[in-house]
Amino acid sequence: MHSFTQVSIHVEEAKRYHDYGVLSNDEYDALSGFEVMDDRVEVNASGLDKIVFGYHPYWGGSNYLNYQWELLSDLCYFSYDVDPETGGATSYYDWLTSPAIDSAFANGTRVHLCVTLFSGQSIFFNNPQSRETLTNNLIALVKQRGAHGVSFDFEAVPSSQGGNMLDYIAEFSTAFHDSLPEGILSIAMPAVDWSGIFDVSVLNQHIDLYMIMGYDYYWNGSSMAGPTDPHYNMTSGYSYSVSRTVSYYQSEGMPMNKMLIGVPYYAREWPTASGTAPSATTGNGSAYTWAKIKNNTSGNYSTENKHLEPNSFGPYYSYNDNGWNQCFVNDVNSLERRYKMVNYRSLAGIGIWALGYDNGYTDLWEVINENLAQGTQITLFDTLYDSGGPTWNYYNDENYTITIHGLDDEAIRLQFTQFNLETGYDSLWVYDGYYPGGYLIGGYTGNTIPPEMESSEIMTLRFRSDPATTAPGWIALVESFLISVEEGREPDIDTKIYPNPASTMLNLELQPFNSPALVSIYDLQGRVMATDNIPPGTGTMQMDVSGLPAGIYLLVLST
Repeated sequence: MHSFTQVSIHVEEAKRYHDYGVLSNDEYDALSGFEVMDDRVEVNASGLDKIVFGYHPYWGGSNYLNYQWELLSDLCYFSYDVDPETGGATSYYDWLTSPAIDSAFANGTRVHLCVTLFSGQSIFFNNPQSRETLTNNLIALVKQRGAHGVSFDFEAVPSSQGGNMLDYIAEFSTAFHDSLPEGILSIAMPAVDWSGIFDVSVLNQHIDLYMIMGYDYYWNGSSMAGPTDPHYNMTSGYSYSVSRTVSYYQSEGMPMNKMLIGVPYYAREWPTASGTAPSATTGNGSAYTWAKIKNNTSGNYSTENKHLEPNSFGPYYSYNDNGWNQCFVNDVNSLERRYKMVNYRSLAGIGIWALGYDNGYTDLWEVINENLAQGTQITLFDTLYDSGGPTWNYYNDENYTITIHGLDDEAIRLQFTQFNLETGYDSLWVYDGYYPGGYLIGGYTGNTIPPEMESSEIMTLRFRSDPATTAPGWIALVESFLISVEEGREPDIDTKIYPNPASTMLNLELQPFNSPALVSIYDLQGRVMATDNIPPGTGTMQMDVSGLPAGIYLLVLST
């Protein structure tokens, strides 16, 4: 279905507009059908709580007149096209004169210069002079424009050049940060690192922001039609999705406060064998802007033709016009699901390909305002899934947290409707507050559904799976609800437990209780493995754990 020769939307559209030749803004506007947006979103006065990083392609024309700058923290100008023979630019278009960049500066939006290398990678990375020329040119152009950063977009790099690519990134980072200490170096990361060349442990030393291209999971040449950005995988045979991508990069050590997940402001449509997804394609697909679909809601993209693929939660239209066609495109609900994931998983924010593709509509700005602005009430009622979604197993080798927020006068209630983990190896831990630092409510494994639980206005779920064997996972309902002072949880007990791990004696330093208490040790199957009574006034005590098998245990103090 997919191969290493897959062409990304960045490459696809760069080629398309290159073939048009250099046009005027009016000509680009005619191609896109640009219209000035009459309405504006009323933005929360506190502004954004997350990074919103949008690509402004040079063919954007007058689209910038519709940008809601209060909801756009970073504009990335696309692009400086690298000549691999010299490191110079085949073009950097109107970088020095673009009114979109001027408007960004005027509105306090950070500006980045995107650097594209889509061919000739071996030639460039093996030429020290070309590398030096590119470095010097980029630093000079950023300084000349008074911009804030450089963003690499290196695609289709052969695996044989992975090491050279990383060496160049390190080389550039040193020169760039020496010259511009406050400069921001970002990089576009593939949704799936097919060649295994983007070594996060190396990149973490040099990259300030990762823009994960959370799209192109299904592309024009796919043998099956599917969501450009499936939240969960659509079929068991092709198990890649945005959820899995985020978990993969987190498990590789990518800091969540550097991770942006890209969202597509475009659709893909294919001729298909049937009207119901999933369906095989019968020809190549095409990419359209989000606005093009919105403009045709009385035609092929009508409410009557709209469906929701239940495994991936991907919206799509299907219609018969001398044969079936399926068009997958995000709507407000699917983007809200994505932005909730950004909040729950504590990502730095989102990236957009591409600004202006919503041409004249406020819908997509509104969903940003409602989910990524400061003061946003994140949780009212929601269903949480593991990374496999409603249908499939979770993945191996995962280690991530989900943090749920209510308002200051609210509490969080969690109720599981499904729970099935590999017993003793994969586990879910629930905390009142943040992890680390929160109060541990419980740790769970196996297939017994945990009890309903409540926390303060912040609850964190921590999931871990080992490198082998998965299971159907978990589904939970979460809601926030108002509480009175009397309903609040008792203050946390000030307790120290050491050493951790312990093999013989476990030391407990306690805040003395006024009444008798009990300390219990549970294994991950919920069995009581040891208990000890704590007399009133006890400040320190020891427990003998030498008889317990090696493993992970839960210690509970109760009064």
